[in-house]
Amino acid sequence: MSNAALAYTISIVEDEAELRLEMASHLEKLGFQVKAFESAYGFYRYLAVRPMTIAILDIGLPGEDGISICKYLREHNQSMGIVFVTKRDTREDRLAGLTAGADAYMTKPADMDELALVLKRLALRFVRHKRANDYPRQGVLNSWHMEPNSIFLTAPNGIRIKVTANESLLLRTLLKKRGAVCTHAELGIAIELHPDELNKHRIEVILSRLNSKVNRLSGLTLPLQSFRNVGYGLILDAD
Repeated sequence: MSNAALAYTISIVEDEAELRLEMASHLEKLGFQVKAFESAYGFYRYLAVRPMTIAILDIGLPGEDGISICKYLREHNQSMGIVFVTKRDTREDRLAGLTAGADAYMTKPADMDELALVLKRLALRFVRHKRANDYPRQGVLNSWHMEPNSIFLTAPNGIRIKVTANESLLLRTLLKKRGAVCTHAELGIAIELHPDELNKHRIEVILSRLNSKVNRLSGLTLPLQSFRNVGYGLILDAD
């Protein structure tokens, strides 16, 4: 395993406890860093703080199924490695998984050595994003800023964008924690919502409009990322 492997993890989402532990143990013995989850909920919370991961998904999961998880991941991150390991072995199942955005589709019981080779191939994507290259990119992230008492967001290309009061409050909260995730609760407090009045959809609408405005006026895309069921963050790379 190369040093690049230290920058990412393998996330297993599998509801069968024995299989989950067996798969995690085998991959750890092969040198991978592994995190295992029984449902989408725990995985999404982990993904919010450790986005550099390759996902191994079962399809038949409690709550949100693997196909739905895959579609969500692919919608928000075109380069994330996604592998299905499932009992569903029909042609239709395989096509559904690959259509959802998976890089590979394997049936249980999976050949662990074959799975390891697939994971190593997908891990090559991370080699192009070594931490040594993060410094100038961090500079780009830092160049998005708002001056004290200002209603203007300044983009990296120098364009100043006038924002609304709520957009300003959310931006200042996100910029204060740039590179990390702000929970829905933190963002709700920022726009002075009482915890009992927390409205995730309202926050989503404000940020969506802000994103469109920034792109229209500056020609740049605000590095805003949504982390399902958790919150939002200004983070350059999710992969």
